[in-house]
Amino acid sequence: MPEFYNQTRRSASIGGKLLRSGRVLELPVYWLLRTSDLAREGFENSGSYRFADHIYHNRPSGLYGIGHWLDSCLLKMPAVRAFRARYLMARDEVLRFLRERPVDRHLDIASVPCGIPRELVAAAETYQTEGGDLTKVRFHGVDLDPQVLRDAAEFANRASVRLILHRGDALDVSTYADRFDLITSTGFGEFLDDEKLARLYSIFCEILRPGGVMVTSAMRETRVAGYLLELAELHVHYRSEEGIAAFARAAGFVDTFTSNDRSGIQGFLRAIK
Repeated sequence: MPEFYNQTRRSASIGGKLLRSGRVLELPVYWLLRTSDLAREGFENSGSYRFADHIYHNRPSGLYGIGHWLDSCLLKMPAVRAFRARYLMARDEVLRFLRERPVDRHLDIASVPCGIPRELVAAAETYQTEGGDLTKVRFHGVDLDPQVLRDAAEFANRASVRLILHRGDALDVSTYADRFDLITSTGFGEFLDDEKLARLYSIFCEILRPGGVMVTSAMRETRVAGYLLELAELHVHYRSEEGIAAFARAAGFVDTFTSNDRSGIQGFLRAIK
């Protein structure tokens, strides 16, 4: 059975887990957090694409008024702003790629796994606003979940951006029927152990055309964010941007460029084949 690597929750009930483990004083915090749409999605569907997109969209919502306020507070947390920064980085990298590459042949740009491919759509919209021509640009969304692909296609269609869908495991090279010029993959490698991350980068290097670009991310641990992730049973692998750059070089990428967000929590990597 295919593995959803970001679905790390094991307890049937987080509230029940807190009660069984004697963490009774944390129950009011847990139930209060559930009024926030962001926190509730994190608790109920650990690592879901809706959780990530709520942060990327940056629009607070919740229950009973207090949930909306709490959601707004969570979205302003440094770790959450850093989380959103990876979407902004990926969007800007796609836009830079479109601006810098002469479109004298078809270009293929993929989001893996795509979730809601907000970075592709936002970059495409900005590029067209600037007068750019997307006639020879093909956007691709790769994901294992058929519902995600349906939602991704609907989101892209609303912006008049055509998305070519590929359903399959990102760690299975047979998933990819095409070759690509740019791949964005943010918030996925954090759920992979070292062996799987090395495999992912090797696959990306294989399916990119010569001179192709991989854009990806890494996360450093913080105390408050670490507690909330642990509470939601989101088990991630913390790495530095230099750490993932080493994986990229081992996979065959020739040039690597690293950066991070202002807080230093989120690391970014642009690797060129």
